[in-house]
Amino acid sequence: MLLPASILAVCDGNLCRSPFAEGYLRRQLELAGQTSDCFSRGIIAPAGHPSPPEAIATAAEWGVDLAAHRAQPLLTPDLDRAGIVLVMSPNQRAYLARWRPTAYGKVFLLANGEEIPDPMGKSEQHYREIYSRVAQACDDWLRRFGLPPIKPGNH
Repeated sequence: MLLPASILAVCDGNLCRSPFAEGYLRRQLELAGQTSDCFSRGIIAPAGHPSPPEAIATAAEWGVDLAAHRAQPLLTPDLDRAGIVLVMSPNQRAYLARWRPTAYGKVFLLANGEEIPDPMGKSEQHYREIYSRVAQACDDWLRRFGLPPIKPGNH
């Protein structure tokens, strides 16, 4: 599979999981000398809201800066722009299939059939566990795109 020109990560609120996936993918691609338009949106995103402090602190441990991130709701043009859409749950995939059936063929679960639960409101340790799963799933996708795994920094 070739690296898509654009990768859209989607979760519910666009506060924790999808912005981390966006930032992690972008960073890994930069480290590999590759580029793709990585962006994220939320199905029920509270437009303009920042990521919670736990998300910002935990993402920083992975070299991902969420301090300036603001939630953005998913719109039809976002699905049209994306070469591939990576969602966190089967329910999100089913929702997108109903909302935009023409995009269904490019919508996949980030974690190969497994749901990645929302860490919102949980401890930083819970965020670490979830972000570890997100990073592993992103690495798996990057391998599918033909890129070797890159393990910078602490992870």
